[in-house]
Amino acid sequence: MIKTDAPIMQSIYQPEEVAVDDDRREFLAQKGKALYAKYCGTQGHGICSESFAEYHIWRGEYAVARDFLVYLETQLADLHHQALVDTQAAFQLTITQGLFDRIQALLGETETVLAI
Repeated sequence: MIKTDAPIMQSIYQPEEVAVDDDRREFLAQKGKALYAKYCGTQGHGICSESFAEYHIWRGEYAVARDFLVYLETQLADLHHQALVDTQAAFQLTITQGLFDRIQALLGETETVLAI
């Protein structure tokens, strides 16, 4: 969780959605994937990817968070299949679903996110 009351965070807050150019979106998509790998790599105890999404939502970069949700949907689909035979995948499925739900709630969106 980011500290929204911190002065530095107050200075970058953006209540409206802002455009993010394609190169930056691609860079941030890769960063989100790396942070997600770290999240699951710490057995669900890390919050890097959640903070990443929350930070970009706070900046008004909703597209970055939506892109991350699209990626998480692919992870959820893969984990659903793996969880049938792998207890670690079942654990990752649980934490990934929770992560997905929390980011979706931060965006205020509850519909399924579709890849663009």
